[in-house]
Order: sequence, then structure tokens, then C-alpha cells
Amino acid sequence: MVRSPSSSSFKVPMLSKQASRGLLEWSAKLLDKVVFSCLLGLIVLTSIPYGTVEPWWEAVFECAIFGLTALWIFEVLLRGSWQVKGLSILLPLIIITTYAFAQTVELPGSWLATGNGQSVSYHTLSIDPYQTYLTAVKTLALTLFLGLLLLHTSTPKRLRWLVRVVIGLGLASALFGILRQLLQTTDGFLLPYLFKGDGYGQFIYHNAFSYLMEMVFALLAGLVLGGGIRRDRALIYMSIGLFVWTAFVFSNSRGGVISFMCQAVFLLFVSLSWYSARWSSREDGRRHPWLTFIPSSPLLRISLIVLILGALAASVLWMGGERLLDRLKEEQEFRQVAPGDTRRVDLWRASWMLIKHQPWTGVGFGAYFLAIPEYQIASGRLKFDQAHNDYLDLAASGGVVAVGLAGWFIVMVIRRARSSWGSVDAYRRAACLGAVAGILDVGVHSILDFCLQLTSIAVVFAALVVIAVARVEAVPDEPKDE
Repeated sequence: MVRSPSSSSFKVPMLSKQASRGLLEWSAKLLDKVVFSCLLGLIVLTSIPYGTVEPWWEAVFECAIFGLTALWIFEVLLRGSWQVKGLSILLPLIIITTYAFAQTVELPGSWLATGNGQSVSYHTLSIDPYQTYLTAVKTLALTLFLGLLLLHTSTPKRLRWLVRVVIGLGLASALFGILRQLLQTTDGFLLPYLFKGDGYGQFIYHNAFSYLMEMVFALLAGLVLGGGIRRDRALIYMSIGLFVWTAFVFSNSRGGVISFMCQAVFLLFVSLSWYSARWSSREDGRRHPWLTFIPSSPLLRISLIVLILGALAASVLWMGGERLLDRLKEEQEFRQVAPGDTRRVDLWRASWMLIKHQPWTGVGFGAYFLAIPEYQIASGRLKFDQAHNDYLDLAASGGVVAVGLAGWFIVMVIRRARSSWGSVDAYRRAACLGAVAGILDVGVHSILDFCLQLTSIAVVFAALVVIAVARVEAVPDEPKDE
């Protein structure tokens, strides 16, 4: 008697609850690694196409971030639990993003009135709701990027990879910038909009390249001066720093030179204090007399500052002084033809008048270019999309509300960075020093420029924030780079 296949019985193996749970955990860990790797890849990708300034490249970045956020949500569902790290840092950014979207909402006419006392049918806080909406979406994407990177930079190994990616990006950009300067003879150098004589590296605007070099050099210097790497590897980091420094000087950013000097003074003084503290804590109790005299001598500190600034100024003039002087000469000649067109001080004065006209809520994020012509006293030959000062730009766009929220964010970053600053892990502490120096550098440079509004610069800046504040497991205090 032959049994038909349909009459035979088969037992389908069932996974036990423990095995099923293990599979879910493995899947969640895999997604965690995928999201972190993709975030590192985005840091590199956003810097390639001119720093992601074209609308369609910005859309690619935003879609990628929203996709990674969806993967994270799926990861949370697999784990059955969720957490948000660094909420105190993210909260002001979340509120700013919400506020930007709120600027596009039409308010009832009864809430507002025109100057002659007659009400209007509708009104938005932004004078250009569409541009404000686009800016709000970009701000949301950057906030999600920072939150995801904070969450997934959860181990010392991942922190080291994040630092390496930022340094590697800086080295690749520096080499590309130097090669472009040496080899470019016609318009277009791998990228079609890289015109000969304009911009530097992969950036159309030379100051944007300077921002990147300043942040990367600060990270390199922090690791070396802070004792975060082994001595046999210090020469490698110093060699990378030499390429980054050379490209920075060749970019001829005047604002970058000023901010870099502030960064250098900060790094040297802090690292000197740390070195003095390490000597004072030696078991044999020996301490070099200079290490006792330097911290307690104001005169020596002032002399050291003057010496550092003089050496930096001399190196800048020696390596790139001719091109820098040519740039200053060209700008001065243009000012004589059209006074007020290119002077930052005139633009800042017009921006201040705009701020006084809309002090509380601003004219709307992304709408600065539309509002500023009314307050400019110039020939009108040039159109300004930004205030060439991120602080004035923020105040003009979002008013007192946005400035207060940005100040809250800065305070939270400083508070969170304090724990990393005092970490027992030498690498963690040195990386924090470099990241804080880079953040300080950007803060100073933003007085003279607006490049923090570029996607790639904002992404690298967010990476520095994560390096400064991420809470990872402490390892023994040993200056090494594994």
C-alpha cells in the first residue's frame, strides 16, 4: 500500500522563543551596524558634489536620512525597546525645526493687522513660506542625522571610526584641492562647475573649503597634543595635518586665518595645562620648573600668544601670501568701482536694520534673500542670499526665538562635553579636545561667513558635536590608537 503525499504527515520545525528572540536581536544588531555605516558614508558623500549645495543633491541627502530613520524605527521594533541619547542636545534643535514649520502656517487675519489698523485675510510668519518649508525639511534632516549619529556612536571602536572618517575626508579633500590648484588649466576639474580660479577643492566657495580644513586640523591637533595616540603614530597624524594645513593656506580664506589663530591658541594652552598636570601626577614627583612657571605667569602667556600668532602669520604669508594679497587687491579695486557692493560691514548694517524691523519672529528661515534688498544701500548689482554672518542671519530669519534656541543648544553641548573632557580614556579626552577646538573655530569663523548653512559643513560640524559629547564605555587611560 502506497501512501499519497497528501496523506502523509510532516512536522514543521518551530523555533523556540529563545531562538526567535536571538534571531530578532541578531537582526537588530545588523541593522544597527548598517545604519552606522551608512551615516559614515553620508559624511563623505555630502562633501563630494560641491558640498551638497544643489537642490537635487540636498534632496538625495534628505531622502537618505529619512530612509535611515525608517531603518532605525524597524530596528527598535525588533528590539522591543527604544532609547534616545542626547535628548538635552536634540531638544532645542527639535523646537527650532518645529518653529521653522510653524513659520509657514497661515494665521487667521484677526490675529494680525496692517499698519493702518485693517486686518488681513491671512498671514504667515515667513515672507516666503515655500523657501521656509524647504529650509525646515533640511533642518529636520540634519537634526535626525545628529540624533542617529549620537545614538549609534555607542562604543569606543565606533568613536574611533567616526574620527577616522572625518580625518580621511579632510585628507582626501586637501589632496584634491592641491592637485586641482596644480593641474587645472580649464573650467571643470572632475566636477563641471569647478571653474578655474573660483573656489577651492571640491567647493565652489573657497571659504567653505576652509571651514572643512579648520575642523579636520583641530581634530588632528587635539589627538596629537592631547596625548590620544601612540608616539609611533604621531608622525602619521602630523603628516596628514601638514597636507591639511597646506590646503587651508592655499585656499586664502581671511576669516579662516583669524579663526584658525584662535583655535591654535586654545589647543596649545589646554594641551600645555594637561601636560603639566600629567607631570605633576608622576609617582616620582618630578616636575620640570618651566611647567610650574608657565601656568602661573601672565606675562609668559601673553608672550606665547604673540609668538604663536606671529609664527602663524609668517607661515601664511610665506606659503600663500602672494595669492592672498592679490585677492585683497582685487577686492579693493572693485570697491572703488562700486562702493558698498562687496563690503561685509554694509551688509551687516543692512541685516541689523532688518532684524530691528522683525525682532521677535524674523522674516522666515530661507527668506533672507527676499527681505534684505529693502534695507541695502548699494548699486544692486550683486544679490546676497546670506548675511555673511551666521548669527545675524539666524536673528534675521528666526528672530529672538531662534537665537535663544541656538544659545540653548550651545550651552547643552558645553555641558555634555564636560564629561568627555574629564574622561579617564586618553583617546576619548584628546578627541574631545580636538572636537571642541573645531567647534570653537567654526563659531569664530561664522562671524565672517555663512558656510555652516552648507549641508556638508553642517554634517561635519554635527560629527564634531558627536565626538565631543558621545558617551561611550571608558577604557584604561592609555594614549593609543588601535
